[in-house]
Amino acid sequence: MRSCQPFSVASGPSDPHIDIYIRALGDHTKKIVEYSEHCADDNKQTRIRVDGPYGTLPFNYRRYGSVLLVGGGIGITPILGILRDIYDHTGRDTKKKYPSHCIRYVSVVWIMPHAAESSLFLDLLNSFHQKSLEDPLVPDLKLSIHVTRDSDDTIVTGQQIIYSKPQFNVVVEGCVENKPASSTSMLVYACGPGGMVTQLWDASTKKNSKALRVDFYHEKFEF
Repeated sequence: MRSCQPFSVASGPSDPHIDIYIRALGDHTKKIVEYSEHCADDNKQTRIRVDGPYGTLPFNYRRYGSVLLVGGGIGITPILGILRDIYDHTGRDTKKKYPSHCIRYVSVVWIMPHAAESSLFLDLLNSFHQKSLEDPLVPDLKLSIHVTRDSDDTIVTGQQIIYSKPQFNVVVEGCVENKPASSTSMLVYACGPGGMVTQLWDASTKKNSKALRVDFYHEKFEF
């Protein structure tokens, strides 16, 4: 199988490996998943050839006191890389100097149509949240998972699921309230469907003022 397809890296910048998550949305990605499952059934490694990386995040999240990260479906993957850099320092070379940051508050909103989809990254996200509670040296983390199509009788263990679309005006306001008093800017980053990105853009731009600059960045793709 040969095709040029872009995929987001979900590992952190200092991780010794690269994590890429692929969802079977189109013909080529379906073939990749089917081939991987076939190799797993035969207890064989899946061999791939990649080029890259191409491009980089167009912002430096480390310089903001308050950060809002919103992912729609598989759009959570680039956000995981950011969170790993902030909260997961295991396996790092203690002799190497890593970039410092001034982040004090992080809000993560993950939106999906069905609650079962949360199981893929739920343990990892909960580990970041637990780290924020135990380690006073890392930023506070607010984690919200929203399910838009299932009913509220769907049970997911280990995390409070909200069975409704997020109110982005409320979410953005919470980030403004929790930013350091000395900070004059905050970051909003969205990765997911166009409608979600547009709604978050509208809520974010309302908070721009002489006293606060809201920097908005996004990537668009579907659930």
